[in-house]
Amino acid sequence: MSFEEIKGQARAIKILQKEIATSSLSGAYLFVGPTGVGKALTAVTFTKILNCKSDQLDSCDRCSSCRKIDHLNHPDVRVIIPEEGSIKIEQIRDLKRQTGYKLFEGKKKVWIIKEADKLTLEAANSLLKILEEPPPDTVFILISETQERLLPTILSRCEIIRFFPLSSEALDSIIADYLPPDSRKADLIKKLARGRVGEVLSLIEDENILKTREVVLDILSKKISLEDIFQWVSKCKDYGTTELERILDIIIFWYRDLLILKQGISRLVVNYDRMEELKSEKETYCYGAIKEAIGTVEKTKGYLKCNVNQSLALEAMWLKLRQYQGKE
Repeated sequence: MSFEEIKGQARAIKILQKEIATSSLSGAYLFVGPTGVGKALTAVTFTKILNCKSDQLDSCDRCSSCRKIDHLNHPDVRVIIPEEGSIKIEQIRDLKRQTGYKLFEGKKKVWIIKEADKLTLEAANSLLKILEEPPPDTVFILISETQERLLPTILSRCEIIRFFPLSSEALDSIIADYLPPDSRKADLIKKLARGRVGEVLSLIEDENILKTREVVLDILSKKISLEDIFQWVSKCKDYGTTELERILDIIIFWYRDLLILKQGISRLVVNYDRMEELKSEKETYCYGAIKEAIGTVEKTKGYLKCNVNQSLALEAMWLKLRQYQGKE
């Protein structure tokens, strides 16, 4: 894939191309932004351009260098990913050893460090020593969802390239390649993706997302029973964090719809096919209860990322949501 094919990140790409054109490359970059918006894809494409035999501002995708990098088997390109939840000092020590080697066949030695915010303190300090005296002909690309978890000293040695959620128009363009524009799934995917192209592609492949939505909304559109709660939580045992986050987003959209309907703005409703149920349910909630419900679901999303007991967190969430019903 070339820069021309990457959707929605024109600003980041323009910065990188300008630096290539003016030979003003930094020794280290931090690509920061939400998951699934194209950071890793841009990093690989940038790496291809730095080593491409065509010497252009975009990758040719045809030369031996581009093809090797696409398959991650180029001898001058390495990717580091967390092992068992973190990037460890042994991984950075190995990086330090290999940066001392001469170039094998490329123009630049490139190290891509994914989820750089998961560096252990020891690994971060070891990486800092390398960044303080970067080896020649070497470029480091750190990728992170946030910069707050990185050492300020590492941030000060990186050029920060920011990535943002894709626009509605960009998402429409991508989804149109896979689904008809009037598809119910297309509209749901666009809402759930929240500007993340990676999530768009994942949701398109998920054949069960509409069925899951129907089950969740069936529970929310009536008086939530204890039987509903425990049956649903039991079914969620096989779900990963990503799947659960999607389900929790579906729940948030339901309460968001209730909130905007109470304000009389029906054109912004996400679950428009459930309009009659929404209109009926909004009468059973006060504004405060809806806002508390949304806050409860958001907190649960945070708990799940912290590896708490999944079943207990979901049961506690549903029990609170059940209490909010009828608070007029």
